[in-house]
Amino acid sequence: MTDIPKKIAGRYHIKELLGKGGFGAVYRAEDELEDREVALKVIRTDASTDPRGTRSRSLEGSSSHSSSRSRFGRYSRAGSRTNRKNFTSNPSPAPTDDVTEAFKDEFLLLTRLHHPNLATVYEFGRCDEFDGVYFTQELVEGVYLSEFLEAKSRELIVDVFVQLARALDYIHALGMVHEDIKPTNVLVTNHSGQAQAKLIDFGLARVLRNGPEGETGEDEDNDIVHGTPGFSAPEKIRGEKTDSRSDIYSLAATMYAAIRGSKPFPSRDFEEALRAQKDWRPELAGALLKQAGPVVAELIGRMLNPDPERRPQSARSIVLELLRREPSHIRDRQDNQEDRAEFARVFVEHLPFADRQSYLDLLLTRATDVLLPELSAESSRSHGNNRLIRAVIIEAPEGMGKSRLLGELRREIQIGGGLFVESSCWTTERTALGAFGPVVLQLATALGERSKVIADYAELLQLARDRGTDESAAGRLMEFLIAACRERPYCLHLSELSKGLSEFVRFEQLARAIDHNAAPLLLCGSSIPHTKLGPLLATLARDQLAENWSLRPFTRREMHFVLQGVLGETPAIRELVKALDNLTGGHPLSFRETLRVLIEEGILARDADDWVFRSNSPAAQNLHQTLAQRSEARLDSQGVSAWEIASILYLIEAPIEETQLAQLSDLRKSRFRRAIDRLEGEGLIVRSTTSATSHITLAHESVREAVRRRYADSLDETRLDLATRIDDLEVIDSNFVFLKVRLLDDAAEGLEAVDALEEAAAGLFAVGQAQLGANVLERLIRRLRMHGGTAAIPRLLEAKLLLLNQGSGALDDPRREIAHYEAGILLAELMRDFRAQSLFWLGLADRATAEVDDDMELTLFRLSRAAAAAQRARDRVLELRISNRRAEVLLSAGEIEQAGSYSRKAMEILDLDDANDVDVCHIIGVRLRCLSLSGQLGEARRLHEMGKPIAARVPVVQRQSYLSGIAFLAVLGGDPDRAIPETLQAIDQVRAARVPRLLHTPLHNLGDLYLRAGQLEPAALAFNEAIDIAALFGLDQAVHLNRGFLGYTLARLGKVEEGAVKLTAARRSMQQGSGDQVTLQQLRLLDAEVAHMMGQTPRARRELEEMLADFHSTNEISFVHWAQDALARIERDIGTNFIESASIPEVASAPDEDTVRTRPIG
Repeated sequence: MTDIPKKIAGRYHIKELLGKGGFGAVYRAEDELEDREVALKVIRTDASTDPRGTRSRSLEGSSSHSSSRSRFGRYSRAGSRTNRKNFTSNPSPAPTDDVTEAFKDEFLLLTRLHHPNLATVYEFGRCDEFDGVYFTQELVEGVYLSEFLEAKSRELIVDVFVQLARALDYIHALGMVHEDIKPTNVLVTNHSGQAQAKLIDFGLARVLRNGPEGETGEDEDNDIVHGTPGFSAPEKIRGEKTDSRSDIYSLAATMYAAIRGSKPFPSRDFEEALRAQKDWRPELAGALLKQAGPVVAELIGRMLNPDPERRPQSARSIVLELLRREPSHIRDRQDNQEDRAEFARVFVEHLPFADRQSYLDLLLTRATDVLLPELSAESSRSHGNNRLIRAVIIEAPEGMGKSRLLGELRREIQIGGGLFVESSCWTTERTALGAFGPVVLQLATALGERSKVIADYAELLQLARDRGTDESAAGRLMEFLIAACRERPYCLHLSELSKGLSEFVRFEQLARAIDHNAAPLLLCGSSIPHTKLGPLLATLARDQLAENWSLRPFTRREMHFVLQGVLGETPAIRELVKALDNLTGGHPLSFRETLRVLIEEGILARDADDWVFRSNSPAAQNLHQTLAQRSEARLDSQGVSAWEIASILYLIEAPIEETQLAQLSDLRKSRFRRAIDRLEGEGLIVRSTTSATSHITLAHESVREAVRRRYADSLDETRLDLATRIDDLEVIDSNFVFLKVRLLDDAAEGLEAVDALEEAAAGLFAVGQAQLGANVLERLIRRLRMHGGTAAIPRLLEAKLLLLNQGSGALDDPRREIAHYEAGILLAELMRDFRAQSLFWLGLADRATAEVDDDMELTLFRLSRAAAAAQRARDRVLELRISNRRAEVLLSAGEIEQAGSYSRKAMEILDLDDANDVDVCHIIGVRLRCLSLSGQLGEARRLHEMGKPIAARVPVVQRQSYLSGIAFLAVLGGDPDRAIPETLQAIDQVRAARVPRLLHTPLHNLGDLYLRAGQLEPAALAFNEAIDIAALFGLDQAVHLNRGFLGYTLARLGKVEEGAVKLTAARRSMQQGSGDQVTLQQLRLLDAEVAHMMGQTPRARRELEEMLADFHSTNEISFVHWAQDALARIERDIGTNFIESASIPEVASAPDEDTVRTRPIG
């Protein structure tokens, strides 16, 4: 290299040489344009082919470890690198131009990275004064990490460790890796009295590795290792694909060297380092790194594991582990307000992603189906002609987690080597390609200049580079996007769709194009709700071109998982979740901000090795007032319209449809929409979308408190005015009926609203609004008890009977409902109304058993009291209903013979003219179970045929007992095809009724039936869908149950190891969650079957024999049959036959076709 001139690029004045390395030299320079000092690095023109001392030939290690982490690994960059050249018209660029163009896009990305622990990259260019390339970055005045940590305290070591792991988490989240972490690439400087570590030279090794010379995968000269012996990960030295876990290894080696003063693997070259790395044992770190403390030592030991699969899998997990396990660091960070604020920011920044994990899992499944079709080939065949949807649109207000969800998708795809490109529709530039311009450039960088697609669409690429406005040149955009995914499948995310409705036309065109061409391109869009965008999204969904998702607020369960991921197991979580739910309403942005305030104010603090939530502290009491004042100020900033909407929502209390809220407001339609959008953007309201309507409610308790403070003296008057306004609308609507009587009741002082409450409750039940009707009845009952006296007893009994008959199960809290039934029994005794007594005893038995898990003896006692009262009332239908309920209770306890006796008696209902179809259908369902479990399969089949037309007249939501009965008959009778058609029809009817929450049970039974029929692939699909639905609704036990059955199905399909992993995880999760014992027993049985498939026959036999004894002792007949069948098959397989087989004579199937005899969900 020639001598460096005094000024470079007309703006950088060279002051002094700071150092030289394999890539070139670094100088202190003055940027005269920006008036700042910078570090200017000059890259030698031969750096990409021979940077001395920075790389070596890759070595073929004996290990076969793969560093591929993800299902997207086959599309890794390393496998598709190609030459790049500039896109100018110059046909033969100079070598330096070649280098410049090759590096330009890489460094352009680096200039956009901003993190306190990364040295910022400023500019990049070619130097006209000499033949070379330069870039500038932040000048860090500090010392190298090894020098800084020499003899430093444990607290300071942890502090620096957290900072560096945070920096890695930031760059890994963008799908990038550093690739050259070592002590000399970490400088520590003083920032406001605190040590601040900064990674430097980020991306330089990565950029030069992808230089313009000889980059074909087959070129021997390309088999090069960039890095430093002793700090580069083993998989990198072996020439295997690297990913974020390679950086994790290098960070551990760097911290080890800085703490101990020597490399973990002293070596002169990569070959020597690789030999030493193979002998590493994680437990060695504890003895070698005593200065760092046991937590850091143990963590570094795991990070240095030569197998990337056994290291921590992300930098984020390292940050979380240090925050959770290293109290000394946390105490040190809470000494003053400034430190607490900084710690709170880091803490909230690294919250785990549990809050949106179910959505992410679904997105990754879609990505696998679209980008890796060969991995989904079996599923595709099972789907038949079902269309694979290749577009997903996520519509949610600001702060609900859209960006975070898509960012996690990008992270997962890019870490696995897949391609993810993105752009925003929110731009002020008027170009021909609009939001797709950056997409074209990102694809060009990924595909490389040797790509045929790049050559064929050179004019389009030039248009993107020039930000041109020639619309004719943009006409081939769709062709280019489809051609690009043919060469390398990718995921495309367009954000802010509502901010660029003109761009949505192209989005729709692309969605149709990828569907028509079955292209391997996953198209994702995200947007806040918009009135003009809604119909367009509905069109795509109707045409089956896109799935439309709406993100909901956090549930308490999700908040618990998020906090547990960072706080660990601590008693403070339960109370903290309750407080955050009240304060934020589950709004993700408000949740994070409030959590940060709790830490900043010392309300949530670390005490020794545990966390303490000081809910009664003065700071906590002031917090409620502070948050209310903050909400009040935000409402003031939105104006009078916002206050009007907030006051209506405060009085309504429950979510209300947006159209109904608009009717109650005095605002014009356009002004109302603007106010709603602003309130939602500020996190003051929550808008949740279900089917075609959206519901609105106040976001959290601090907003309610703000409204109450403002209007405390005039709330009753406002309630009456709002009730009058509802009357004036003259609209027949159940929600308006409920709102009106609730407002009247809240404003009443005595019995003046009782007639209106009675009338409203009867009307709501008449139109099928059971939940609203039950809530009105509760208000009526409370009003009569408080103000009615003895004269109101008949009216009170009538109200409680209406609640029992029409609103059973409609109240949110089952214990409140039970209390109503107990009070109803006393009232009926006073009035000598025996039929009412019987109904209340029956209702008490049903509700208490379903919700409170009362024991069988107590339930049977209540049913006997119900039967005695029914006899005194001479109500034969009621007597038979009670008999049927007794049969159900005895069935659940395994008392098959007694259950059959009561069920046989209940069947007398068929002879009664006044019996209704719902009762008859329920009784037939229970009878089918009794007959099937007792082996009377012929009679059960005849009853099934007789019951079909009756069941067809009963709504699907009231047909669950019947559906469970036919599933029992089909499974235990060895005839799954008998129940499959009706189960499929029921699933379609539940879908049509738009009650997706009810789908997981029939889907599980369908999978069970398919499993019994030997149709393993459809069974796997049914279990998978049941998992998706159960996960979306937070039904953990259903998730674990179906995941276990899916694991068993996969094992039957030949994927024994994969199935065993799923099944073991499901069983462990159920055990840890103290789940339903019936479900746990099923998973235990499945696990034993799979253990036999894996060759662990002695364990399988031992566990099955133990379970068989347990089932006999508890009279669990169906489980006895299951265990007997499983043991019989094992004995046949190993050549013995001394195990008692299942004793259902009509069940006979070939050993090679038989599956487990499962117990359907009833």
